[in-house]
Amino acid sequence: MSFILLLSVCWQAHASGEDKDAARNSLGMTMIRLSQGEFEMGMLDEHRLKLEHKASAYQREIHDYVEKPSFPVRLSHDFSIGETEVTVSQFRAFVEATGYQTDAEKAGEAWVFQPDAKDPLDRFSLVQGANWKNPGFEQSDHHPVTCVSWHDAQAFCQWLSQKEGVTYRLPTEAQWEYACRAGTRSSYFSGEEPDSVYAVGNVADATLYALHPEDVLRQRVVRLASKDGDGFAFTAPTKSFRPNAWGIYDTHGNVWEWCSDKYSDRYYDDMLAEARQKGSRTQPEPIVDPQGPEDTPKHQHGDWRSLRGGSWYVAPLQCRSSVRAFAEAHDAFSYIGFRVVRQDN
Repeated sequence: MSFILLLSVCWQAHASGEDKDAARNSLGMTMIRLSQGEFEMGMLDEHRLKLEHKASAYQREIHDYVEKPSFPVRLSHDFSIGETEVTVSQFRAFVEATGYQTDAEKAGEAWVFQPDAKDPLDRFSLVQGANWKNPGFEQSDHHPVTCVSWHDAQAFCQWLSQKEGVTYRLPTEAQWEYACRAGTRSSYFSGEEPDSVYAVGNVADATLYALHPEDVLRQRVVRLASKDGDGFAFTAPTKSFRPNAWGIYDTHGNVWEWCSDKYSDRYYDDMLAEARQKGSRTQPEPIVDPQGPEDTPKHQHGDWRSLRGGSWYVAPLQCRSSVRAFAEAHDAFSYIGFRVVRQDN
C-alpha cells in the first residue's frame, strides 16, 4: 500500500551515548532507558518487494499474512528494556530465591531439538527430563535461559518487581519492535541485506550446517563455508555480537522472546483500520501504546502469546525486525527465552 510510504515517521534520537541512559539493577541486569516516540510497526511495502527474490512463495505468503499491513504507533511513555535476554544465572537466582518450578519441570518434559527426526516437523519434540537446566545442549551462566514458558517469564517478572519495588514485565510487541529497530526502517537494524545479520545475531549458519545440514539448507541459508560460521550451533552467550545503535543485544536471533501480547495473525489489519478511522486513509493517526487483542476466537483453544526476534535455529529471513511468531503460554522450547521491560513512569 503506497500510502504507507508517505507516512511521516518521527523518531526520538537515541543513537548517541549521551542520549542513552543505562543502569544496572540488583540482579546485575543492565536496563536501557528509551524515550517515548513514534515508529511504523510491521513489514513495509518496500521490504516485501526486496523479500520476493530471497524467499519462497510460501514464506512470502506467511510473512505477508502476519506482518502486514504496517501501521503507525506512538509509545507515550519512556521505558527501560533489558540490554540482553534474561540469562541462565539470572533465572537461577529467581529459582533459588523462590523455589519456583517451571512448567517444563512440573510436566517433566520440554520441546528440544531432535536432529535425527526424519520429518522436519518433528525436529523439536517433547523430551523427558528436558527443562531450563537441561535444554539439550550445553550452556553457561551467560547464555540466555531457554525452555521457559510465558507463565515462567511472568513469574520471574513478578518476583523481580517485588524484589526491586518497581514494575517489571514482558515487553509489548510494539515496545519490542521499537527497541529492536533503534530508529531504523530497514528489515534488520543492521541494514536491508540478510547477510548483514550474521554480524549482529546468532542465527542458523555454517556452524549449525556443519552439524545438521538439512535443517539449514531447507531454510535457504547462504554463506555456508566453514569460515563463515559464528562458532555457535545453538545459543550463544549474551553480548557475543554487535548491539544496535541503542546498545541492545541479540534482538536478531539467539532465542525467540516472549512478549506480553495475545497473538492474532490479523491484528495489524485491525490496527490500520483503526488508525485510518482516527485519521484518514492517506494519513492514519498513530495507535497509542498497542498491547495486542483482548481476545480472539483462537484463544478459545489456548492462550497464544507473541514471540519476536528469531533464534539460533532459523535463517536471517526469519529474524527480521518485523517477524512475528507465537506459542501457547505453557509451551517450553529450547529456542524460546525472554527479556524484560521496566516501567519507568
